[in-house]
Amino acid sequence: MSRICVCGAFRLWDVPKGGQEVKTCILTDALEAKYGKIYRVDTLAKNSRFLMPFQLVWAMMTCKDIIILPAHNGLVVLSKFLTLLNTIFDRRLHYSVIGGWLQDLLPEHPDVIKALHKFTSIYVETQTMMDALQKLGFTNVCVVPNCKPLSILKRGQMPKMYTEPYKLVTFSRVTEKKGIGTAADLVMKLNEKYDREVFTLDIYGPVDPGEDKGWFAEQQKHFTGAITYKGNVPFNKSVEILSGYFALLFPTQYYTEGIPGTIIDSYAAGVPVISARWKSYADVVIEGVTGLGYEFNTNVDFERILESIVADPSIVARLKDGCIKKAEDFLPENAIKPLFERIK
Repeated sequence: MSRICVCGAFRLWDVPKGGQEVKTCILTDALEAKYGKIYRVDTLAKNSRFLMPFQLVWAMMTCKDIIILPAHNGLVVLSKFLTLLNTIFDRRLHYSVIGGWLQDLLPEHPDVIKALHKFTSIYVETQTMMDALQKLGFTNVCVVPNCKPLSILKRGQMPKMYTEPYKLVTFSRVTEKKGIGTAADLVMKLNEKYDREVFTLDIYGPVDPGEDKGWFAEQQKHFTGAITYKGNVPFNKSVEILSGYFALLFPTQYYTEGIPGTIIDSYAAGVPVISARWKSYADVVIEGVTGLGYEFNTNVDFERILESIVADPSIVARLKDGCIKKAEDFLPENAIKPLFERIK
């Protein structure tokens, strides 16, 4: 019988596709390797809204530690439901936060604040988030960075020279808010300005259904030959794919990103990141060591950085060793230690 339950987005009938699903599966696999079989409650399963209350009651009856990884609405429901059940069962409740939005949600939900104070621990991805939650009165918070069980590229495996066109890549969900269109537009603009192909851009990742699918189809009509959509990649192939690129572009328009898994992938492949400075940027990117940043929601500095690469590509090439070193921080055996320490 399992002693630990994990409730999150597993997509058990398929491979994980988004950052939430990948993190849930990686965390659970690391726990299973250390503690044995984990009882999984899949929030994406068919009829999960009906089944989940019964599954969680069973988990409370049979497991000592309950770990949840919900999205926004799920947190509001699960935190209160589990603390109510815990008045009967007295289990250790753990909340592993995905992304950097929690401190913005909580002021609107005092009932959730009250419930989360009763959790054994809340695991946030960045020091910025921990500081924000401590200002809200939480004392049960610790930092557990996002992590991935990746094979980190060795320094000798990295290319020795880079020439035009410099191969750029995006490696996230393909949505307008991830800045994919901005990246493509800038690459095409600079190629036209220099009257040669100074950059290429390959776009990887699942295209979100609905509005974003239509938006991206329209974008593709205007792509030049320098821009290519490469489709989705299994998360265990990420380092292999990324290692052939010069730099990762991360022009996100989500200010509350946590630690994006795509940047962990990039570091493990020895690929520096050129990124918008979202709220927790400094927790993830070491300026001038693992990447280069520009002011959030502006493109002037983004364009300036790309132009500076044309003039002197070494400003990015020399960051590759720093990426390899930083990648070690995000291996599960290093990142998840605080959670292991709280599961007795």
